[in-house]
Amino acid sequence: MAYERKTPISKEDQEILTAIGQKILELRKTTGLSIERFCAKNDIPRISYTNLECGRNFHMTTLLKVLKAHPEIKNLYDFFKGL
Repeated sequence: MAYERKTPISKEDQEILTAIGQKILELRKTTGLSIERFCAKNDIPRISYTNLECGRNFHMTTLLKVLKAHPEIKNLYDFFKGL
């Protein structure tokens, strides 16, 4: 049985989540690693990472862990700039 949200995510919020996911996907592709290898290397649960990359609701701690795996991203401002 699939989880149903009590309050749906607004279209605007979903667009932001999708943009974050797209940027995370692009960052991972620069590593040349599959989702499974990236998650194993960085000790990130695969399902949590997949939710993030697919633009689903995610935990901020997952995003922070992903960003730590990319030393070129110095801070949250660098990540969100241009989104």
